[in-house]
Amino acid sequence: MEAYSSRELLCIPGINKSYAIETAYVTELCRQAQLSRIPCMPEHYAGVCSYKGNIIPVIKLHSGEDAGVAEERLAGEHVGEDSLLLVVSCGKYQLGILFTGESYILPAGTAEMVESPAEMGGSGIWVEKEICRYENEILFVIDMEKTVEGLIICQ
Repeated sequence: MEAYSSRELLCIPGINKSYAIETAYVTELCRQAQLSRIPCMPEHYAGVCSYKGNIIPVIKLHSGEDAGVAEERLAGEHVGEDSLLLVVSCGKYQLGILFTGESYILPAGTAEMVESPAEMGGSGIWVEKEICRYENEILFVIDMEKTVEGLIICQ
């Protein structure tokens, strides 16, 4: 195992999996956000929200079976008090990631990379590029470019 030293990571605790996003993609972490649902969208979409004059899609960190714990009442309501909206930017695209729990920043060089399969499969819509360990937690580092590309192509 070697130290994951390329960048700082924003770690998001999950229900069955914990994720990490390189801080270079993070724009803002919001507690107060008003979401609007859009009918007939895939279940991983929580809706859309207005962020600094732009309408951005909001995606649930967990969907399907995992979403039971993190499900929110979204239709025209504010995000629950225990939920956070992480706004990320990748190239010219922005999106929000809705999650519950306390996030934290992992400084560069503090996590150990774990040897992972050559062809890492995705976790639903999230494309993972690396797996790393910090203390007793395994973190799946999200490949934002490939994830956003998959969302644009309408997975």
